[in-house]
Amino acid sequence: MIRSSLLALALLLVPAMPAEAEVLQTPAFNGVTLQGKSEAVVSGPSVTLGDVANIMSPRAEDDAKVARMRQIAIAASPKAGESLRLEGAKVLERVAAEGIDLNAVRYTIPTELTVTRSFREVQMAELEQALSAFLEKNPKPLDVKKISIDRPVRIPTDSLGVEVVALESTRPGHIGIDYKAVSATDEARFQLRASADSWRMLPTASKPLKRGSVVGADDVRLTKLHDTASNKDALENPGDILGHVMTRDVSQGEVFRANVVDVPSVISAGSKVSLVVRQGRLEVTASGIAIESGPVGKEIKVQNESSKKVISGIIEGPGVVVVGAY
Repeated sequence: MIRSSLLALALLLVPAMPAEAEVLQTPAFNGVTLQGKSEAVVSGPSVTLGDVANIMSPRAEDDAKVARMRQIAIAASPKAGESLRLEGAKVLERVAAEGIDLNAVRYTIPTELTVTRSFREVQMAELEQALSAFLEKNPKPLDVKKISIDRPVRIPTDSLGVEVVALESTRPGHIGIDYKAVSATDEARFQLRASADSWRMLPTASKPLKRGSVVGADDVRLTKLHDTASNKDALENPGDILGHVMTRDVSQGEVFRANVVDVPSVISAGSKVSLVVRQGRLEVTASGIAIESGPVGKEIKVQNESSKKVISGIIEGPGVVVVGAY
């Protein structure tokens, strides 16, 4: 009896359940959704929204909008193998700047996104082959011994190969090699150093010559010599030697320097000259005054008209002196 009373009391305390329970659900979003990635890897020259986010919609009428959003450029890609960080807020700003109404898009995006450029490492055989191809098309009096690689050379994965753009003489026995990664999308440049023997075909004495003698055709022969600092003032044109008078004795095999024959000066002391500085493919010119006279190939002192600084340079031609940095 007591147990029946307790059961009846319990039933009074439990609220009545409806015949069919109602389940409340959030309506499904039926539009474009954008889900940002915290990390992404890209291969092209620019980072697009499609690289850093998944963009989709269940509606076929949104296909064009989704495709357009994926192509929105967010930033320039980093160098091959390197990374950059993007702020999520900045990414959304770029999307809005392209005319996308963010109020009509359901999105989630990290505070910060990391983007890395894919890469491949260039092997020594590929570097040497590119250099050989360059020298075949642009013959140089050069014998390359060894290309130096201090750290791995990385280029974009979509690069088809590498080619040499230019060579630069840095100091005797060394050159700089300017490489370019060949790509259908963008250009990656890098420079390497190499040890090399450079040489020139220089006129030398075919026999001992005495001071006061006139140089004839039988007295000169062309000899392949290493291009060292000791040869910087050597005369290269036999026409500057033949028919001229020796100003001192020379031995057999000795190069003809500007001070051993009476080569006519192409620059006179006190004359106005052009000072030329070359660094790779870059050339800078300035005005100067020659302090000394000399023929082609001779090193003379000149004064920069602007800075008044006195420097040394090599006469390259009438009124032209090639100098170092100033």
